[in-house]
Amino acid sequence: MFEIDGKSYALKYNMDRVEMIENSIGMPTIAELYSHKGMLSLSALKAYLAHGLKEEGSDSFVPVKKGLEMAKNLIQNEGYTNTCGAVVEALERDCPFFFREN
Repeated sequence: MFEIDGKSYALKYNMDRVEMIENSIGMPTIAELYSHKGMLSLSALKAYLAHGLKEEGSDSFVPVKKGLEMAKNLIQNEGYTNTCGAVVEALERDCPFFFREN
């Protein structure tokens, strides 16, 4: 969870949301994670944040344009490693099908 301008935001993903992200960055999620040993490129990290942010208690996602602005601030304020870790953790929680071995 992140706090921005006094509001709490959470990251939420589902198959449709991830598909939108993959289309915007031009790379499958797992390929991005494995090619960089579990880390996302900066442009991919911004896309995952922008598409996955929801205000706590809201059913709708933050508009992507606003989410991109928020993503830049999050990365600068929280740090790249912490922000990337939060995205990967949310993906593991919300999209476990990516991480199944069998």
